[in-house]
Amino acid sequence: MSELPAGGAEAFEKIKSLLLGDTTRKLDETADRVEKIDARVSDGDALVGALKRAEETRPRELTGALAPSVVSIIRSEIKNSKEMLIEALYPIMGRLVTAAVAGAFRDLVESLNARIDAMMSANSWRLRMRAMATGRTLAEVALAEAEAGNLKRALLLERGSGRLLAVWPGKEKIEEQAADKENADLESGMIAAITEFATNVYADKGGELRMLDIGSGKVFLRASPQVIVAGEFGGDLSRQRERRLDEAFLKIVELHEGDEAACTPDAIGQLLDPALAEPAKQKSKTPVMILGAALAGLAIWFSWNPVLHAVREWRIKGAYTTAMSGHPALMQYPLRLEVDHANGRVVLRGLAANEAEPLAVLEAIASASEPYTVDRDISIVALAAQTQDLRAGETRAAATLQEAQAQIETLRSELKDARGTIERLSALEEAPSARLRRFVDGFAVFFSDSDILLNPAAASAGLDELAALVKASDSGLRVVGYADDIGATVSSRSASRKRADKIVGMLVERGVPRNRLSLVSRSTLNPIADSTLDTIRSRRVSFEVPYAGEFEVR
Repeated sequence: MSELPAGGAEAFEKIKSLLLGDTTRKLDETADRVEKIDARVSDGDALVGALKRAEETRPRELTGALAPSVVSIIRSEIKNSKEMLIEALYPIMGRLVTAAVAGAFRDLVESLNARIDAMMSANSWRLRMRAMATGRTLAEVALAEAEAGNLKRALLLERGSGRLLAVWPGKEKIEEQAADKENADLESGMIAAITEFATNVYADKGGELRMLDIGSGKVFLRASPQVIVAGEFGGDLSRQRERRLDEAFLKIVELHEGDEAACTPDAIGQLLDPALAEPAKQKSKTPVMILGAALAGLAIWFSWNPVLHAVREWRIKGAYTTAMSGHPALMQYPLRLEVDHANGRVVLRGLAANEAEPLAVLEAIASASEPYTVDRDISIVALAAQTQDLRAGETRAAATLQEAQAQIETLRSELKDARGTIERLSALEEAPSARLRRFVDGFAVFFSDSDILLNPAAASAGLDELAALVKASDSGLRVVGYADDIGATVSSRSASRKRADKIVGMLVERGVPRNRLSLVSRSTLNPIADSTLDTIRSRRVSFEVPYAGEFEVR
């Protein structure tokens, strides 16, 4: 191409700038931007600077953008490198824990020793008394009080992503505190990742992570399907405070499930304040108890003697009342029992009819009055003694009369029984059978010769009475004929039978049934006289009451 003249070149540039000026400028700007982007992407320092600027100007947006990736990366690395993580931490874990615990306890013991040496207040004595009561050392008691946990920060974060939803106390307060410069967003992501990891590992056991120990403190966790509530504590939590915080965390979860917008730091603080409030300590009653014990000791000291005297007097008066109940005669006289505690004496004063009964009363109360001595001041009334003797005689006479009356009543009863017996015997004696038995025992009919009656009139009268008795008694009668031993035996037997037969006939004539009469001939048996001196007396007919059932025998 041929060269243009100088004037033509300038004109061409002007025409090109007019036609392509905007396009050229845009291309230049695009090239500059590409170079800047290339420099930012390829240079790590530029990326670090961008992250720092974003953290300063827009921290919440940066957290929202990085948290899911960070959680996923940590979860993936932990899941994929479990053995590597264990191999890396296992050799040093024990030493780290031992060193950390030893250092913490060393610092704590040193601080406690300094506090114990410096404490001379009432609190130190309270700790000493508690240590003596529980059997623990003073350092252990102080350590137990120093371990009370305090809540540093509470986080509400989204489960899974770890996105921070709310923080208590407010984030602006955290930035103002020099001791709390950790990034709450990164901490929430770490807590979410660890919680999800623990949930996946222990899913088959149905457990979940409840507490994290981060060395400088502990993180108390409570989770729901949507959110996780985490509280960072310094020190150890007591059982009571842990229960109260658990209830407060559950209320925070319920508040978020009901209304996410209402779950602000102020609302979280209102729910945590009751749980974090220290229980009102009861006002120490030790001074009051010491004062009360001193007053009680003084009261016991001053009331010991009055109480002792009252007890002894009550015991003595009780024994005196019991003793007087056994001597009713003394109750009619003015007697009083005086207890002299100053001189250690018990004195019975008053009037009595004699000295015997007051002495008996004093002997009865002697054992109850120990260690006091027992004495009496009794005036004997003579007329009263005579009256008492008369009354005693009257009492004895009344007792004798009562005894005599009892004996009389006994005799009356015995006499009544005897009369009844006599009446029964009389009734038996007056019975026809008894009269018949008595009559036949003393009656017999005598004969002069053969069957001739020796005294017909007497025999007739006797047979009349005998017949009447036999008929009245409804009993049988045995008629027995006898003979003397003069003559032959046959003639004697015949004579005795004839005599008995004659008497039977005479009785039948008088109305006695023949079947109630039994004839017996005994001949010369049972003589009643010597035949050489009196031959007639044995000639007789006697009578016998038959045996029971004798006439039924055939």
